[in-house]
Amino acid sequence: MRKLSHDLAHRLAAEYALGTLRGRARARFEAIAHADPEVEAICRQWEAAFAPFAERVPAVEPPARVWARIEERIAARGPRGAWSSLAFWRSFGLLAGGVATVLIAAFLTLSGGDAPRGEPAMVAVLVSPAPANEARMVISVHPDVVRVRNFRPWKSVEDEGKALELWAIPKEGAPRSLGVVPNVTGDLMMKLRLDDERLKGAATLALSVEPKGGSPTRQPTGRVLCSGPVAAPGAAAAPRKT
Repeated sequence: MRKLSHDLAHRLAAEYALGTLRGRARARFEAIAHADPEVEAICRQWEAAFAPFAERVPAVEPPARVWARIEERIAARGPRGAWSSLAFWRSFGLLAGGVATVLIAAFLTLSGGDAPRGEPAMVAVLVSPAPANEARMVISVHPDVVRVRNFRPWKSVEDEGKALELWAIPKEGAPRSLGVVPNVTGDLMMKLRLDDERLKGAATLALSVEPKGGSPTRQPTGRVLCSGPVAAPGAAAAPRKT
């Protein structure tokens, strides 16, 4: 079976966890992950990384008939115990969700070396526009540094002799430039503090194509290559008041 490179495994795992990897490609990746423990571990890391985004989805309580049917099926299989208790699995589901959210901190410190340690204050997974819908970058904002992880470069940008510029977009107001980033695979550490005015109120991060040296107007002038909403893992993991 095909052995995936480290970068390709991360890219496919991100698309798999995001749900944009579909059909035969999804089935092939599942088979590879099942046979390769390293790929399976990368997949689990990405699933944990996307957990905070699920916090934004409103909870929906299943109808009473759904729980009743589950209870009937469990009861029909034999003696009831802790492992077959519906109440147990409800509680376990809540606990597992919290654990998955916390795991994002571990995922974002896997690079080693000079990578920032500890849980980031903000995270954004930048995805290319439809129909591709590919995860292309992960941005993590730490107290004293912003880490930009690029999965693979854009050949079209190199051919055009252009640059990549990262933007923070608030819910209201104009985009704010965070700086030009290199069009290469790997991690970039940007010396940008969490309390920087450009990051305040950021709801979305986006990457655009700009002239060499960055936008001359201090606003995006080229096409958007990828973008994604900002999530706060720490806030997502905090216990809710009842």
